[in-house]
Amino acid sequence: MPSYDIIFIHPPAHYDFRRKPLFTGALGRSVETVQFSKVPIGMLSLAEYQDRHGYKVMIDNLGDRMVTVPGFDVEQHIKNWSAQIFAIGLHFQQHSQGAIEIARLCKKFHPNSLVMLGGLTATCFHEEIIEKFECVDIIIRGEAEKPLLQFLRAYEKEGKVTSAPNLTYRDDNGEIHVTPMMEASQDLDDFEFTRFDLIEPKTSIYPPDSVHRYSLEVCRGCIYNCTICGGSAYTYKKYLGMSKPAFRSPAKIVADMKKLNNQGIKFIGLFQDMRMAGKKYWQELVATLIKEKPEIERLSLDLLAPADEEFIRAIAGIGRQVIFHLCPDTGSDSVRRLLGKHYSNEALLETMRICYKYQIPVTNFFSVGLAGETDEQMHETWDLWAKLDHMDHEAHLKGHFGDIDKSVPIGGQILGPIVLDPGSQAFDAPEKFGFKLLYKNFEEYHQALSQPSWHQWINYETRERDKDAILEMIFQSTEFTIDQREKYGFFGPQEAHYERCKVEADRVIVKELENIMKLENQKEKEFRIVSIRKNLDELEKRRMVFLD
Repeated sequence: MPSYDIIFIHPPAHYDFRRKPLFTGALGRSVETVQFSKVPIGMLSLAEYQDRHGYKVMIDNLGDRMVTVPGFDVEQHIKNWSAQIFAIGLHFQQHSQGAIEIARLCKKFHPNSLVMLGGLTATCFHEEIIEKFECVDIIIRGEAEKPLLQFLRAYEKEGKVTSAPNLTYRDDNGEIHVTPMMEASQDLDDFEFTRFDLIEPKTSIYPPDSVHRYSLEVCRGCIYNCTICGGSAYTYKKYLGMSKPAFRSPAKIVADMKKLNNQGIKFIGLFQDMRMAGKKYWQELVATLIKEKPEIERLSLDLLAPADEEFIRAIAGIGRQVIFHLCPDTGSDSVRRLLGKHYSNEALLETMRICYKYQIPVTNFFSVGLAGETDEQMHETWDLWAKLDHMDHEAHLKGHFGDIDKSVPIGGQILGPIVLDPGSQAFDAPEKFGFKLLYKNFEEYHQALSQPSWHQWINYETRERDKDAILEMIFQSTEFTIDQREKYGFFGPQEAHYERCKVEADRVIVKELENIMKLENQKEKEFRIVSIRKNLDELEKRRMVFLD
């Protein structure tokens, strides 16, 4: 492998997943799905900015290599690297365990190179990580494209870590230094988000023989303050110094789409809600899409709040297949207000009616185990879900996903557990927002995410529910969604039966693992965990035979 100035590394979420059993339960259909192996778009921008200014860079999607390549030798791969700096992404808290383990390997095999972490989670815990984990030399906090360039130039000149913006580092005497933050970007037009030539392996961008899809950023930041979200206005202001979102111009966004087209991508999404920039902005973006005609087979758009008919009609006028993504989280207006979302079920339903009028499907994301949620509020969510399912069924909106032969439903409802994002309001002041944090610092996160089961990764309780009660709410709500999917034909009777058995198995596994964790004999503990995993794998094999 050639020598690089800096290798950016996208780590696995769980480094040990290939040799230690994992039980992903309600957080993922498989071990692979909880590895989050797509390179974050911010890492692509970081790498491109340094490459543009003369530094030799590469993004190595290590997490994807570990998931997709049988027998992949991580240690030998890292040994073969050659770089002055290894920059490991730690944006989402789910990567806490994997990022640190990869940092240890980089420092083990390349003791004279710098090991750097960056991303929101690294930013939130910057001083603790530098203090407790000697394998990490430096953390670059917040928005990092321009501060990293300043650091690289200073490091190249001085041959050692010197003061540059946004840094937390340990000097030769062990003293920790925290430098001031650089002024945040006012817009995103200085950056590029489509340089896939910098990523290895190429198959990690999208797998062979799959639908080629990718999402672009409308902005960095948010105007909303959802209490559990690490991408809220509160978080961006406190941790990134952004008092308002930085938007990308409509002309740049459409130019990005054409660059994606040149790389075979026609299923395109836009992160964040374009309405946050105001009416003039979204009207210009729609007009530019109509005028420039990028090749789009399906355009997915975020709605962070209900939309009016003027906006929905304008989006329909683009003349492409569009799908909206909404995140009401709950069917309880009171619980939704506690989350910082100030709209009603009726406003959501009215948005759905307008969308269906213009033949636009909507995906609604729901959570379970929220602050303020009791059984009564959980049933309110089920009631809203059922209404939305009925509306979906009546609308008859179907579409084709690229190379998939048969017509499949698009839109619909999705349910999942939550975690409290580090840096969110609920994480920083849990009692104020009805939560109780189970993991308060990074070391506790690292230890929790090294455990084998999904229920051990959940980082909170609520004022109304302890962990066991939250888990039962998750199980009951999952069973409800299975009933709904069978009712509307998404599951046949056999598949629905299997899914219900799987939920019941999860209940049993969680209880059994809790008992196993109390064992003092480590070998017996490991043996019993492996035995449960083997039994679950056998169940999955039987399922495949059963459904065939």
